[in-house]
Amino acid sequence: MDVPYNLISTISPIKGKKIDKVDKHSKYVVRVFAPTDLVETLYKYAENFYEAAHIITKFILYAEHPDIGKLDTYFFAIAFLYRHCMEVGLKAIGFQYIKSTEERRRFVKETRHNLSAIFDEIVNKSDTIRPDKELEWLKKYFDDLSKTDKESDSFRYPFHIAWELDEWEGKFAIKPIFNDQIHIDLMKFANKFEAAYEIIKKWYLKESDDADEWKELEPVFIETGGYYYAQSVVGYKYTKAEFYPYTKAYLETANYLKWYMKKETDLDNLECKDRFFLPMCYLYRNCVELSLKTIWFEKTGEDVQTKCKLMLDKKHSIEGMWKNIKPYVLEYSKNTDEQEYIEVIEDYCKQIQKMDSDANKFRYPMANTMQVYFPQNKRFDFMNMGDFFEALNNILDGIDSEFNSMNEIKAEMEAEYRAEMAVEYYAEMMAENGY
Repeated sequence: MDVPYNLISTISPIKGKKIDKVDKHSKYVVRVFAPTDLVETLYKYAENFYEAAHIITKFILYAEHPDIGKLDTYFFAIAFLYRHCMEVGLKAIGFQYIKSTEERRRFVKETRHNLSAIFDEIVNKSDTIRPDKELEWLKKYFDDLSKTDKESDSFRYPFHIAWELDEWEGKFAIKPIFNDQIHIDLMKFANKFEAAYEIIKKWYLKESDDADEWKELEPVFIETGGYYYAQSVVGYKYTKAEFYPYTKAYLETANYLKWYMKKETDLDNLECKDRFFLPMCYLYRNCVELSLKTIWFEKTGEDVQTKCKLMLDKKHSIEGMWKNIKPYVLEYSKNTDEQEYIEVIEDYCKQIQKMDSDANKFRYPMANTMQVYFPQNKRFDFMNMGDFFEALNNILDGIDSEFNSMNEIKAEMEAEYRAEMAVEYYAEMMAENGY
């Protein structure tokens, strides 16, 4: 497979650009259909997210010249995509047997994103024809996976924010996902996801033949070691709570899917763009959220408690996070030529917020209330939409870099000032003592 040269680009926001602009003559138009059967739609989402995970994993594991940096960062986006395909696949099986809207609401609300809980629920509801050994393996695998990622957020964000009580008062505490450096065997990691999904797919399709991929694999979520160029190293001590590896992962994997869709569409493989469009959009959308949170959490002067509270209050709100970092951006940019971008950035954030306010529209066909996200068929231009997201992420990354530079200059000035004050104090003391 050809390797794209422009996963990192210089696309910038354009005043007046619309995220959902569609040229009916464009060959890059995709269709998102209003669900007529949530069972079938959930399964379709599972297939699409699985294929996206598979193609990105194949890209980094079988590259002619393996890139260690990609192995260490793309891991997060790959883990989410694989994990998500299993979640919506299991829910598709559940909806085969849970028919009423009220029961579906209860099922989704009670199990949430917990693969182990979803599995337990559907085993009890379904008349499964899967062999006991497959289900036993799957159960052990999901139980182990849920220790690391119970809520489907361990591969989307670098840390959890917890509320802790001590003897006197409560406070927010940051809990990194990976406390220690781990050399993950990415080959086994991906193979286990694919083995689990093979069972889920056969289960959904009610196939009677045995699944094979799980038989040589341990039902353990993460194994370490493996071939050097198939390892993902995560949990660096000095960056374990930083956003950068995640923003890089989500932006570049989204860029890769956009490039891949364009390449295949140009070759008249028109089916490809419909499969990868929603996964691409979700990757981009999560990167925007991460980029905003990076600036808020790592670059502003607020104390940690204030930062944590706001992040929990705003949750997935793109517009809400932007409003809170906007004063800082205005301050740093007042003597630069980037003032003109402020209104454009705000417009981009508002458009994304209007389209997807809860970070779910691109990964589920329906909300927890069972209200569908696309009640009518909708057309999008995947190149226009991908460029829109990419441009916003690029400018936010530029703002982040500017904050880095300003903070470094400020730190240097403060260090120089402290050094000068120390020299003056020493001179005064010497004079007082008659030297």
